Amino acid sequence: MKNTRRKIAFVVLSIFLFLIGCGEDNKKHQAQVLAFEQELMKAVKQADETATEFSVIADNIKNQKISKEEAVNRLKDLKKDMSRITDKMHATKVDDTLPSDIKDKLSDIKDRMAYAYFQKAKVAGHLATYLENGDSKELKTMELNSKKFEEEIGLVKSDLKEVKQSVGIK
Repeated sequence: MKNTRRKIAFVVLSIFLFLIGCGEDNKKHQAQVLAFEQELMKAVKQADETATEFSVIADNIKNQKISKEEAVNRLKDLKKDMSRITDKMHATKVDDTLPSDIKDKLSDIKDRMAYAYFQKAKVAGHLATYLENGDSKELKTMELNSKKFEEEIGLVKSDLKEVKQSVGIK
């Protein structure tokens, strides 16, 4: 009977220590996921600010405040800026010590976020091409890329929320 109590006490203590260790790992994983999100969101903020400039250029063209040539040059520069930002998104660090399933999901999220903003950059390029040669196909392609951007952003945000919840972040 004495040995049975010791065994039960040992099992209970082992389970308790395991759960404490899991809690520490979970807090560590939460911090790692939040650090990833913060780094990625810095690039997203830059991309959104750059995309705002796209709207300004489009409005200025519509209101004839800038010439087509100036608009084309600014749109091409905007596309380059957005491409540099998508490179930052791709470079977002995913901590190697995370469990492989979380690490894989975060890597996928950053790649898909970069892809979404790449689609947005292509919108600027298509508008510049349209202004240069007047090909209406560019406008349709622009619309398609805008839709791809919106769809992908929604999915990526949902996936990021899911990963956060999986490590206990509400």
